[in-house]
Amino acid sequence: MRRLVQASLGLLAWSLLQTSPASAQLKGDADNICRNGSFPRESTDYRLAKIKGAAGDRIYFHGDANERCPDDQACRLKTYVIPNDEVIVSRTLGKFACSWFQPRKGSETVGWIETDRLAWQGDMRPPEMRDWLGEWRGYDNFIRISKSKEAGQLAIKGEATWGSGSRTHTGELDYDAKPSADKMKFGDGTDELDCQVTMQLVGKLLVVGDNLHCGGANVSFSGVYQRRPKR
Repeated sequence: MRRLVQASLGLLAWSLLQTSPASAQLKGDADNICRNGSFPRESTDYRLAKIKGAAGDRIYFHGDANERCPDDQACRLKTYVIPNDEVIVSRTLGKFACSWFQPRKGSETVGWIETDRLAWQGDMRPPEMRDWLGEWRGYDNFIRISKSKEAGQLAIKGEATWGSGSRTHTGELDYDAKPSADKMKFGDGTDELDCQVTMQLVGKLLVVGDNLHCGGANVSFSGVYQRRPKR
């Protein structure tokens, strides 16, 4: 049975319990950690930015291999972006921004980029209900968002897996929820062991974060999802 999520005191209480501000690191991680696994869960307000610079510039990512990172030049990675590439930013630390980038081919990169190389994209129109609709993919996980029978709400279904063979663990989403501008929050309740999910539309991408309690061991829906083209 679909679990109906409404603007209730339960969700309000959950919202008030969120302890990480938009620019905070996940509890237990050092401030300079910027990695793929934590990126979708460490912010409540992701931002889109374009890389700025002259033609031919290469703007390198910095990692978090030691306590001097990302400032130390030894932290510079081999991966880079070029002017007009788009990145999603979760938070800033000093003169660096924790950034996610998906090239046309290959896997995404998450790392620190100097903030003076970012042109913040702040003039995007607020998303409409139709902008949420479709099948979204993040590796082997999928989330399907469609119109709900409940007025003003969306139906969210999803599947996530971890492991393989007889050791495969799974998780499911089956909720109705109402978006607020570019964000949605829904879950089973306010207990820390209840499944709790946040979603944010950032440009043409969907950033999803959960609390690691929406399925079996190690299962998570957290990630940056791309909409699957209609066939």
